Amino acid sequence: MPLQTLLLSVALVVFGVIATTEIFRSIHQRIRLRSDRASSAPHRGEESTWNELTEHHRPVRESKPDEFTTGPHERLLAICAPYSLCSRDPWDRLICSDLDGTRTMLSLDWGVCSRTDLLARIYWLITSGHRTGFDAERARWVSTSLAEAERHELWDTADSSSDAAKTLWRLERMLNNDRDIRNVDFAAWDLVRAAMLTRCGFAMGWLTEDETWDTLAVLDRALRERYRSWTQVSESFRLARWYWSSESGKDEHFNDLHDLNRSLVLLSPDGPWGIVDWKVATPEPSFLILDDLLDTGMAKPLGAGERKRATQWERWVDDQAILRGQHRPQHFSIHAEQHHRFTKRA
Repeated sequence: MPLQTLLLSVALVVFGVIATTEIFRSIHQRIRLRSDRASSAPHRGEESTWNELTEHHRPVRESKPDEFTTGPHERLLAICAPYSLCSRDPWDRLICSDLDGTRTMLSLDWGVCSRTDLLARIYWLITSGHRTGFDAERARWVSTSLAEAERHELWDTADSSSDAAKTLWRLERMLNNDRDIRNVDFAAWDLVRAAMLTRCGFAMGWLTEDETWDTLAVLDRALRERYRSWTQVSESFRLARWYWSSESGKDEHFNDLHDLNRSLVLLSPDGPWGIVDWKVATPEPSFLILDDLLDTGMAKPLGAGERKRATQWERWVDDQAILRGQHRPQHFSIHAEQHHRFTKRA
């Protein structure tokens, strides 16, 4: 058999395997989504609650339908959409209509009261977030014996410690593989919240417009590395939020209703993730906020051992830290190229 024919045959086999794997993955995701939606759907008598949630999540858009165009800015703003819907803000603009409420939320929920606080939180979500701890739990509880031993310890303190009770709840969910939690990628939960904080940071005046678009582009890159559609982002975000909430009973059911309703609105034909195509191109980010993060010591290049163990995403972040540490441009000035690519009316 000629070499070219042999190579072609091998290539066809490889691509066939990849295609088959993707098909089964897609089918599995749809089955899980259908089953999950059925369990989270409103019960009889809850139609009014569902209708209230639908109204609460009704998308607000500042641009007129006949004037709306989908470009890189819309693609970046769409990442923030889950929280734009809940706050009734126009999802297609960098606007937070309730500045006092935003300031209070940042302070109480995130401990963010300044630019420095904001940068630290965004960087934590980009590089680590809750996903690091959740992934560690999943890896630890793969061992049934270790999981059972930890469960007995948690039972002794769950009544007196809310943290222990929540950890016990997550352990039970993981052992039972509820909602296929063993296979959930938790990253969207961190990255979408980082986008929300970025948007709020701009509204509070703690980020320049250039920094805001650039940081959203960093988050967009991270999402594209891990997901292939808004549907995948939606499911990852929703299930990770369920796992993070660690609640049972009525609270769990209401959160399920809320999150399912929001997901359906986001992905509907009139929703942000239904309107903005996943494949819309965005500019390559420069990670502008790294300048201050490096200066304050909140960010630093990885050591040789850390670099060796790092994921592809962690290595990219490390590359940016090394690059910006070497060149050290004037902090937060408006770079001509960056301004040309990102500037748009907020």
